[in-house]
Amino acid sequence: MVTRATVRWMLILGMAALAAACADPKRAVGPDPSSDTDAKMVTWTDGKEAIQITCGMPGGCQTRALAMCKGNYTVLNMDNMPTRGDASVVRGTGTVVVRCAA
Repeated sequence: MVTRATVRWMLILGMAALAAACADPKRAVGPDPSSDTDAKMVTWTDGKEAIQITCGMPGGCQTRALAMCKGNYTVLNMDNMPTRGDASVVRGTGTVVVRCAA
């Protein structure tokens, strides 16, 4: 038989998991487990700074780029981008290089 305390703890843990899943992506460089991405600053071929984002799930790179650029950005390069139904184990991670619009 399940006690009230067990049910209460299960409810609290469920709410905490939901809050973590709904968290906004990081706006700073580094790994972000909520969007399964990793962002770092790179120097692009034109000598200007750009953001390189690697992502493991569909939509992860776009979500992270929107968060880091506060909306508007330009895609400089895309490689191996994931789509729904891809076998990411076979395909590997996707990478995008973006520059935030001024």
